[in-house]
Amino acid sequence: MSESDLKIGVVGAGIMGSGHVEYLTRDVAGVSVVAIAEPNESLTQSLLNRLEIECASFNSLESMLDGAHLDGVVIASPDRFHAESIRMCFSRNMPTLCEKPLAQTLFDGEELSKLANESLSEVGRPLVHLGFMRRFDPPLVEVRKVIHSKQFGELLYVNASTRNVHSPSIKSEELLTNIAVHELDTMRWLLSDEWSELTVLKGRTTRSAPQGTQDPIVLTGKMEGGVAIVADIFANNTYGYDVRCEFTFENAVLRLGIWGDLSIVQNLNFPESPGFKLGDNWIARFRKAYIHELVEWSETLRGKESKDLATVDDGLKALQVINWVM
Repeated sequence: MSESDLKIGVVGAGIMGSGHVEYLTRDVAGVSVVAIAEPNESLTQSLLNRLEIECASFNSLESMLDGAHLDGVVIASPDRFHAESIRMCFSRNMPTLCEKPLAQTLFDGEELSKLANESLSEVGRPLVHLGFMRRFDPPLVEVRKVIHSKQFGELLYVNASTRNVHSPSIKSEELLTNIAVHELDTMRWLLSDEWSELTVLKGRTTRSAPQGTQDPIVLTGKMEGGVAIVADIFANNTYGYDVRCEFTFENAVLRLGIWGDLSIVQNLNFPESPGFKLGDNWIARFRKAYIHELVEWSETLRGKESKDLATVDDGLKALQVINWVM
C-alpha cells in the first residue's frame, strides 16, 4: 500500500462485498482496502486468505467508522441495512458507494433524498452514489450510443430478462426491489427517459421459490417517450445466471446476449448463437462493469465530478416506480 492510496472500507464480505474487495485490491489503481465490516468473522477471514491480503476487521459499519481512517466506504451489505448505513455515512460526511437498492421502502428513500440534498448544499458534491453498475457495462454503453444515434431508426420496444440461479430467502417484493430495480434504472439511463407506467403480471410460481414467494414475475411498462418494455424477473431459475435484452428498432433488432455479446438481426440475417456455459451468479458477467464503476467512484474521492454514477435521486426514482405496483 502506498501512502498516497485512497483508504477504503467495505461493508459486507458475502458475494458482493468480496467482489468489491477483490476489484479494489487487484483492478483499481491508487486505492487500498484497509478495513472490512462484517459480523461473520470466519467469512472475513476466508476472504482475506483467498485474496492473500491483510486489513482491519470490524463487526459493524459504526465500529469501522469509529476505528479506521477512511477516504470512502463501499456498502455491500444485505438490502435491509442500506438505508440505515447510508444515514450513518451522511452523518459522518463519509463518501459512499452503496449497492442497490437505495432502500427497501419509498419512505426511507424519500428521507435519504432529503439528506442527500442537504449534504449537497453543504459539501458541494454528491456524497453518496448508488451501485447501478449496468451503466458501466461496456456492451450496454454501446447499446446506449446506438439508441441515441438512431442508426436503425427509432427504438420501438425492449424485451429483457434477469434470471438468478438461487435466491433461497427472497421475498416477493424483493423481486422488485432487489432484481427488477436494475431494469428500472437501466431503461431510464439507456433511453434518457422516465417511466410513465408499469404493471406486474403474476403467473405460476416455481416450486424452487421460498414458500409464499411469487417467482417469477413479468413487468410490462412504457416510457414517457413511448418505448414499450417487457421484462421477466426470475429469482430461482436453477439452471444458470441468465441476463439478456433485445432492442427492436424500426429497421433492425439488436440482441444483447448472456455474456454481453452483441448481434444484429437485419436484412434477412439472423446470427446463430453457439452453445456456451452459464455462470452461477452475476459476478463474472458484470465484472468489467463493477471495475469501471469503482474506478469512476474512486476518482470522485479525488475531487473529479462524475456524470455517469447513479445518485440517491436515481435510487429514489426507481423506488417511486416500484411503489406504483407494490
